[in-house]
Amino acid sequence: MLDSTARRPVPFFGRDHLFINGRIERGRGPTFPVACPITGETLLDLETADSGQVDAALQAARSSFDSGVWSRQSGGARGTVLDAIADRLEARLPDLAERVVFDNGKTLPEAEIDVRAAVGAFRYGARCAREQSPTLPPEERGVHKEIWREPVGVVVALTPFNAPLLFTALKCAPALAAGNSVILKPSERAPLLPIAVFEAALEAGVPAGVLNLVHGGTTVAAHLCEDPRTDMITLTGGTPAGTAVMRAAAPRIKRLLLELGGKSPHIILADADLEAAIPAIAAGIFRNSGQRCFSGSRLIVDEAVADAVEDGVARLAESLVVGDPFDPRTQIGAMVDPVAVEQVEAFVTRAQADGLTLRAGGRRVTELAPGCFYRPTLLTGARPDSWAAQTEIFGPVLTSIRVRDVEEAIKVANASDFGLAGGVWTRSVETARSVASRVRCGYFWVNTYGAIFGDMPFGGYGRSGLGRESGPYGYEAYTELKSVLIDPSGGRSAPLFVR
Repeated sequence: MLDSTARRPVPFFGRDHLFINGRIERGRGPTFPVACPITGETLLDLETADSGQVDAALQAARSSFDSGVWSRQSGGARGTVLDAIADRLEARLPDLAERVVFDNGKTLPEAEIDVRAAVGAFRYGARCAREQSPTLPPEERGVHKEIWREPVGVVVALTPFNAPLLFTALKCAPALAAGNSVILKPSERAPLLPIAVFEAALEAGVPAGVLNLVHGGTTVAAHLCEDPRTDMITLTGGTPAGTAVMRAAAPRIKRLLLELGGKSPHIILADADLEAAIPAIAAGIFRNSGQRCFSGSRLIVDEAVADAVEDGVARLAESLVVGDPFDPRTQIGAMVDPVAVEQVEAFVTRAQADGLTLRAGGRRVTELAPGCFYRPTLLTGARPDSWAAQTEIFGPVLTSIRVRDVEEAIKVANASDFGLAGGVWTRSVETARSVASRVRCGYFWVNTYGAIFGDMPFGGYGRSGLGRESGPYGYEAYTELKSVLIDPSGGRSAPLFVR
């Protein structure tokens, strides 16, 4: 199943992957190998930033913001540049999608969706930049009132491995639209795509220092988050990483935007259209090899239809084609690296030891080794408080919980520290709206699962994070509010002291 990858030349990813003060440069810090998740071969030894380069990025971002070279440009001017970035990414769509596959392991169609969404993020950012205007409350006591949105300052953006190009765009586009300067540090597990955005930005005319890219591990991330020259931190990652970022931000009360973990409930009620629901259940957890924060990893199913649902999902899971992400027949690609596969193996082993039943999958695809492939997996017989039903697993593993009715389904759905996403299947619109209003999460689907739209805010409750990305609220997250009050009479419209 790896024939098409074997025949496809590996793209040249270059040697220089840092972008500091308007220049692409090579890292001077420690190197680490970046392996292709499909074949296991090393794509390159990535050179990370040393402390001097991290400091240079911090100073470049701070100086560019304070100078106003970008922040004081008109929204229209910024919008033109963001559209130019989108144009350049769009022109490279086939090439960038191919690179996403080699770096991340997802199927080519999924990679193409990521690139299109990245383009869309910059288009939406351009629109937000152009539409900036003050809010004007009614005048009162002779005072003219305006509410302005201003950039926060220097933004540290920490991005994950599961959609490396897309998350670069989701953070850089709104931050730039609002007039901020940005320092991006990608995940070390899929680090090769972000430079494409910075190359496009350089060509599009983003001023030097406004965008900066550094690579490194937790030491580099900590340096960026703790440095007093930064004003905001945005992270998409695991909840433990979010906790560490909150600690780093606390001394200076930095602005935070955190999109963290999930254990999202996918509820199937007794009146659901099972023919439509079963494929959606599978897609909701198995696409991108389960490496999506909003994956519907907790199946909560009414006992009246549980046998049919679990049997159907098990059959579909076993039939899905796992293999070469470039092969059009492939439905499930690779996981990001061997560590990810080992974590899923350990999760399934512990779940079975806790009494859950393995109904499908539960094994790596050894014939594709050293590639990082794992079969879509269904575990049944979980209790609401089972370890497997409470613990996030960033992989293609679905845990099924049976309930008696809609009330119990809602109770089980909310029996989690996470609150990122959820969904329900029912033929009753009234029931669907009731369930949606009572399940505590930030993104909710009815009779579908997994579609994300760029004009809708995305984020979670509880341990799933703070704030929202995408849409107008995602843009506003990168702004500060300022109230401006003007007395047109020059101070004579109201007495300053009451006699």
